[in-house]
Amino acid sequence: MISISIHNDFNENLLLKQNAIKELCSKVLNSENCNDAKVDFILKDKKFLNSLKKQYFNMDVYTDVIAFNLGDKGVIDGEIYISIDDVLENSKLFSKTFNDEFSRVVIHGLLHLLGYDDKTKKEKDNMTLLEEKYLLLSNIVLISIK
Repeated sequence: MISISIHNDFNENLLLKQNAIKELCSKVLNSENCNDAKVDFILKDKKFLNSLKKQYFNMDVYTDVIAFNLGDKGVIDGEIYISIDDVLENSKLFSKTFNDEFSRVVIHGLLHLLGYDDKTKKEKDNMTLLEEKYLLLSNIVLISIK
């Protein structure tokens, strides 16, 4: 069974289409032959993700997404933290809609939980290809701002 939950700790101006987010996540996980997963998305600000990056990765950098798999090997019980500040900034930087950039980050976090990495150029390129593939699965709005 796939269980997805979304926690908006950013602000009340975010309009989340919870069912659409859950549907995209299920499609990505099923496409990767994962039929059993528990994933919590926590939407925060850039300072919070920066503090996680310092605490767990000893890096003082800003990032749009951090994924932790709390499950045993082969079991996905994950938390994906998303910096809405960075998603907004990146959407402008890369001339994408806020929704498209948010969708990309959701997929990116899921790919990390599935075991994909992006430490090398080859790994980054592979993850980007997978993100592009899975972005095609979502043609509806997942998120917007009031």
